[in-house]
Amino acid sequence: MTLSKLTTTLVLWLGMVVLLLIIERFSAPPSLWDKVILTHVSQLRNLWLDRLFLFVTHFGSLYFLAPTTVLILWFLVKNDHMSDAWFLALSLGGASLIAHLAKYLFQRVRPDAFPFIGTMPLNASFPSAHTAQIMAFVIALYLILRRLDMQGAYWFLAVAAPVAVMVALSRLYLQVHYPSDVLAGLVLALLWILGVAHLLGTLGIRVT
Repeated sequence: MTLSKLTTTLVLWLGMVVLLLIIERFSAPPSLWDKVILTHVSQLRNLWLDRLFLFVTHFGSLYFLAPTTVLILWFLVKNDHMSDAWFLALSLGGASLIAHLAKYLFQRVRPDAFPFIGTMPLNASFPSAHTAQIMAFVIALYLILRRLDMQGAYWFLAVAAPVAVMVALSRLYLQVHYPSDVLAGLVLALLWILGVAHLLGTLGIRVT
């Protein structure tokens, strides 16, 4: 594998880092648009939505995604889809690791303009790990299914995409993240996965 074959992967991952830096720089301290969106979201509160978003937000947690991914990996390996198993594991694992490392580096304080709902996470706010994790999981699994079963991929996306969006919105509704945190989580997941897919492709492992 030559250096030229790695260029696209490196550009994607460098772009991810640069975009995270730009998003954090121009939204910290929390920008006006962060505050405006959280203000509008706080006005939507009611008991039904409180319960809905408290439930939905758990789908972006590793407490749900890790065991779910392990079961899918077992199925993929059992059916001789080792490359797809690697792709899914690297996609979710890498996105989660980078999100938590970024939290440690940026150390952004959580929103405090409005009372939060549920439990306020103890780690930093930027970027949203829940968003990065659910988006990485859904995008990676969709790409795998698209290659293996096109019709199944469409059905999966029809169900999983709204759930992923709801997880991202739940972080705002619960007042535990700024909109820029959620945006950063989405950017992180997308560019990380594209980089992983291209890297595996340069190694002769087709995953998309």
